[in-house]
Amino acid sequence: MKKIYNLLLVLTLPAVLILFSYSTGTPGGKTGSMGDDGNTCTDCHTGTAQAQTDWITTDIPAEGFFAGETYTITATGTHAGVVKFGFELTAEDESGAKTGTFIITEETRTKLANSNSSVTHVAAGNIPTGDSNSWTMEWTAPNPAPEMVKFNAAFNAANGNGTTSGDVIYKTEISVNQAHVGIIDNQLTDNTSVYPNPATDNFTVVAPLGSSIQVMDISGRVITSLKAQTDLTSIDVSTYQDGLYLIQFEHNGDVATHKLIVK
Repeated sequence: MKKIYNLLLVLTLPAVLILFSYSTGTPGGKTGSMGDDGNTCTDCHTGTAQAQTDWITTDIPAEGFFAGETYTITATGTHAGVVKFGFELTAEDESGAKTGTFIITEETRTKLANSNSSVTHVAAGNIPTGDSNSWTMEWTAPNPAPEMVKFNAAFNAANGNGTTSGDVIYKTEISVNQAHVGIIDNQLTDNTSVYPNPATDNFTVVAPLGSSIQVMDISGRVITSLKAQTDLTSIDVSTYQDGLYLIQFEHNGDVATHKLIVK
């Protein structure tokens, strides 16, 4: 009988160690990305990864990221009744090569993984709030940078039963393009303008009828969003903080961006 107990111990110990280890983050390479060969948490947990949208958000402006600049990346997952919630996120170029540099901003909840090319949770970071969990980190774009970067992430919504069964795996991705200073992409740039510049209480935008207009701060956060109902549109900035803003126009698939100073 003692030999049987010893055998059971030998058989179950590796599984226990795996569960304990993964509760403090993935082993790396489990984001579902091209560079990770599509691998997700389903390599260890049962089920098929379910694709989600809008689970990765950034403060990268709509016109794209700039080489060498640092941006905030947030991964958020939601699952009804989740007990433990983990993740891994990475960034790659079009060929699947890891790109950019991750910076840990939540040291008590996240850590670097996969030779510092991804970010994952630690034990204190897998505890959800209600039915969701969220992790924030920074990413610095490489210089020189690829024309496109894709962020991939996989999530494990665990039921807390102490095994790898019954958990639900999710995956998500977003792509962002590199922005280029001084390049005019289309004629919309010539057909739009903003004045006065600098502005104090309000300013006027000139844009084709039906254009989408967004006013963003330099972090990419949208302050005002509207449609041009006439060729001239007045926008109130009396409550804006002093500083630099980006006015982005979109019309018939073309995009143009102008800078505005509020003071």
